[in-house]
Amino acid sequence: MKKNIEIDISLKFRKKSTAVIIAKSLDPDNKDFPEGMTMSQSVKNNILEINFKSNNVMETLLNTVDEVLSMIDMTSKTLEKVE
Repeated sequence: MKKNIEIDISLKFRKKSTAVIIAKSLDPDNKDFPEGMTMSQSVKNNILEINFKSNNVMETLLNTVDEVLSMIDMTSKTLEKVE
């Protein structure tokens, strides 16, 4: 079923630099979304805010959100090991 759906996610990190690095790591994948779906992001202090909008099938949106969250988790874990 197609619906207009919007998902807002706010992730708080210990440092603003971590939020900025993770936001930049998402930039390359922030371009090739399925038709009818968009993602925007911003960093405010140490909080990464991500907004997904879709007029596509809900499962497609949820799969995309899951992929983005997995990428954030992987990048965050990598940064922890580097620090």
